[in-house]
Amino acid sequence: ILHSYAKKEFAGGAPGSFLLFDANIGETAEQTINFTDSVLSWFIGQNLVPPFFMIDNEGGGVYRFDGIGSKLLSPQRMTECFSPEEAENYYYLIGLQMKAVNIHLNLAPLVEVKNENNAAFLGRRSFGTFENVEKYGAACIKGFDKSGVGTTLKHFPGNTDVDPHIGLPHLASSREEVESLYIEPFKRLSAFGADAVLISHIVVDSLDEGVPACFSSKVVCSELRDAFWHDGLVISDDLYMGALSKNGYPPEVAVVKALKAGIDILMISEKRFSKAAQAIKAEAEADAQFKARIDDAVRHILRFKIKRNVLELKPIEDGSGYIVAPVQLKDAAESLEAFNAAKAEADKIYAEHIK
Repeated sequence: ILHSYAKKEFAGGAPGSFLLFDANIGETAEQTINFTDSVLSWFIGQNLVPPFFMIDNEGGGVYRFDGIGSKLLSPQRMTECFSPEEAENYYYLIGLQMKAVNIHLNLAPLVEVKNENNAAFLGRRSFGTFENVEKYGAACIKGFDKSGVGTTLKHFPGNTDVDPHIGLPHLASSREEVESLYIEPFKRLSAFGADAVLISHIVVDSLDEGVPACFSSKVVCSELRDAFWHDGLVISDDLYMGALSKNGYPPEVAVVKALKAGIDILMISEKRFSKAAQAIKAEAEADAQFKARIDDAVRHILRFKIKRNVLELKPIEDGSGYIVAPVQLKDAAESLEAFNAAKAEADKIYAEHIK
């Protein structure tokens, strides 16, 4: 069910993933399964590497499954109504519903500790204290991982009260405070098996003066990859946000700068992205080091797709090695049955906790 404009855009290079919003979720689970199946089938039929699907299902006001899935409280409310162990099981059941409709990666949990610098922007999206971020963040990661859905630690290295959709956040805290209050939760929670880290647009002068985090190799490589994330998947926040577009970074510039900084997946909300894709292609043709960086990013993405069953390794008949092939699509009726079973169990638990 791909519109003609999308097929035209894909001619210059098809996306490796899609981020689903409310408008992309059908009125029923069955409609959503049919939609994601049709996209995967189209890619496979065109002999293209199939994409994976991402979604923002943090809970509360940031939850795309309100119309079809079980209810999911905001992170703050989860700490008030569920123990960490109960939360892990509930996240597992939400994950089963997501997996049934072909969601491979959740852009959650948000693992920023709430403080005076970010409270107005984060609101109920944060688990709150350092202790709660660690306990409930781990519960979220483990629950979704058990269901077969990946998780994303966000937004590294943090945020302020400035909404990046509108303006460029700027943090003037000391390096010691940034490391202990902002970076440490990501470092601790990376040990629980999250699949990705999402980079914010914030400028942290004590890490790289004047440079947005998504463009900073000091932030992405030195503070993240070299310190504890190594070969993990790294995703940018939306490169069309006002934080960048209003400050001299049009998308065709932003995509190149983000890749050079060490980011693997570029989030682009604009439906027409061929101009940005052409900028990447032109830079790769002119710069061998940049091309090598793209190859490295592709390896990270393919590794994730194999882990989350978008692709699989199949042995070559003569035993000389393996080929990477698309995983066969699940039977739609079986997927719907799995969705309904997980939803029924989660709905029962929700009713017991929320009177």
